[in-house]
Amino acid sequence: MSNLSHLVFTSAQIRAIERFHAKEHDGHCFDLMEEAGKSVFNNIKSHCPDFHDVWVFAGSGNNGGDGYIVAALLLDAGISHRVFALNKPHPGSEAATACEYFLSLGGKIEHALPEINDGCPDVIVDALLGTGIKSAPRAPIDEWILFINRTRAYTVAVDVPSGVNADTGTVEGDCVKADLTVCMLALKPGLLTGDAVDYTGEVTVESLGVDVSVFHGKLTDLDEEIHLPLLRRSYEDIIDDLPHREKTANKGDCGKVLIIGGAKGMGGAARICAQGALRAGAGLVKVATDSVNINALNAGLPEAMTVDFNDEEALSKALSWADVTAIGPGLSQNEKARKLLELALSFDGPVVLDADALNLIATGEFSLSDKIIMTPHPGEAARLLGLTADEVNYDRIKSAVMLQRKYGGIVLLKGAGSVICDGKRITLVQEGSPAMASGGMGDLLTGIIAAFLGQDLTPKQATVAAACVHGRAGELAGRDGGIVGTLATDLTSYVRALVNGRN
Repeated sequence: MSNLSHLVFTSAQIRAIERFHAKEHDGHCFDLMEEAGKSVFNNIKSHCPDFHDVWVFAGSGNNGGDGYIVAALLLDAGISHRVFALNKPHPGSEAATACEYFLSLGGKIEHALPEINDGCPDVIVDALLGTGIKSAPRAPIDEWILFINRTRAYTVAVDVPSGVNADTGTVEGDCVKADLTVCMLALKPGLLTGDAVDYTGEVTVESLGVDVSVFHGKLTDLDEEIHLPLLRRSYEDIIDDLPHREKTANKGDCGKVLIIGGAKGMGGAARICAQGALRAGAGLVKVATDSVNINALNAGLPEAMTVDFNDEEALSKALSWADVTAIGPGLSQNEKARKLLELALSFDGPVVLDADALNLIATGEFSLSDKIIMTPHPGEAARLLGLTADEVNYDRIKSAVMLQRKYGGIVLLKGAGSVICDGKRITLVQEGSPAMASGGMGDLLTGIIAAFLGQDLTPKQATVAAACVHGRAGELAGRDGGIVGTLATDLTSYVRALVNGRN
């Protein structure tokens, strides 16, 4: 995995940092533009050491200015290149200064796309659109984007691939599909979640000599809907938070987890959840499920205990026994499920809510405590917010914050680039794989979270660590066995290894 900064900044926050920088540098940021161009040039050399020909596609804004600096460096180094630009930069802008500098060196700019049979360069630099885009690219830029994608060149995006919303990760129209994205100053949230993960390729961050850490969490006076600090996390970041066992540890010390779920015909969901909890280190796991599932569960997962969730007395005893409760996998949405959820919500300890438990909560009939952890996918999040799944995915970060503000506790919005919000900060999880696009993955995650809670991780630690372990397990399972056809249970051996610090 890439070794990126943990600190994430919105495009508005980056502009604020640039304004601070300009105040200390005679009112401009041209030095940052020069450093940005140099960083792209150096990344091309390090990622494509045998390159001979580069085409630069420059827009009229500062992103294009970075492209002109790259072109000037190529020219100075005697490297074959062509520069294409739709429009001239705005007069007096830093991009115009960069363009004039390139031309003063003898550089040439073409204003029409080449023929596709003109040959293909080794590298294309996408400097068309920057972080300001909030809608689909308009003509004729969309045609230029499609042209870039039709080539077979190694494509380097400057700051963000043209067409990506830097704050949300949304791609509303045509978008450059980059092999490498060189992000300037700091990591933008849109590169880590949503549609963007299909377009960024490898992501690297260039600080341009600016220490952005002094601004993190302090730019709260901007005209933004979300003021919470943003952080990136991957598996390597949570290793120290994983459960540690002393030599004298016994099963009673490692957490007693109660899982409530598995209505008739859906017992597999509860079993996968229990398996996730056991492989993540829970000392004891009990599954409260429909009686029709008990024999199969005992035979297939003998390490888990069972109780008939139709037996109110037995279920009440199980709740008194447990340290942590998880409810939802395969629960169904009938009257019985409503009563089970009401009982689970009266539990004094932490409660992990997933699947049908979330669908029931969306009815507005239940009161929640701050001890809950909600793990919705976009469809469930949509029902909880009264939106559509597309509306949730349009701004996944905002959606997670809205869920947390409405329901409290901790929210983990699943999907490409999972988003976690506890009301104090937002965590973007840089783990996962398309191998996880199959049923049961969320049930497994619920079990992992519950197991970590039972092993004395805080609710925030447990949620972030579980998401990182779960996502990395999916990546490893897809890598070793193939992305297509991966099952949730295929991840369990990797979960065990990762929980033990073996990647």
